[in-house]
Amino acid sequence: MHEDDEYDIVPYDNEEEEYFRNEREVEQQQRSRRFYGETISGVLNAVTEYARTLEQEKTNRANVERKRKSAITVIRSERHVMLEYLKRRFGERGALYDQYFKLIDTALQIGNEEILRIALESIQHVYQDSPCAGIDDFRQQFNAMSEVIRI
Repeated sequence: MHEDDEYDIVPYDNEEEEYFRNEREVEQQQRSRRFYGETISGVLNAVTEYARTLEQEKTNRANVERKRKSAITVIRSERHVMLEYLKRRFGERGALYDQYFKLIDTALQIGNEEILRIALESIQHVYQDSPCAGIDDFRQQFNAMSEVIRI
């Protein structure tokens, strides 16, 4: 042998070829197993995330439904308060108009212009007053009464 022998290509014998072939197959199987393991792990992670998201969305839908029911209850309660207020407020206005017009008739019969002027100014004042001017006070009083009733 000469000094270049260590770099010479020596043909493999059959046992060595078989050994390397088996090693390559083992490596390929290990890569395939890792690939399948990573794939299965990815699928399991995706399924877990889907289940978590599904539960969150169920919770969110339940919260939305609860808020919706609460809002409907408030709207119905406010509707009742508003209708009650308007009924009382316009009933009060109707009674005022009736009395003022009776006063106008009386003032015309007796010829008293001062009473006529006061009655007409009063009608104008009632007409100019917003029917919803006292709704906030009424709502607070109504809610206070409701709290007392609930106790």
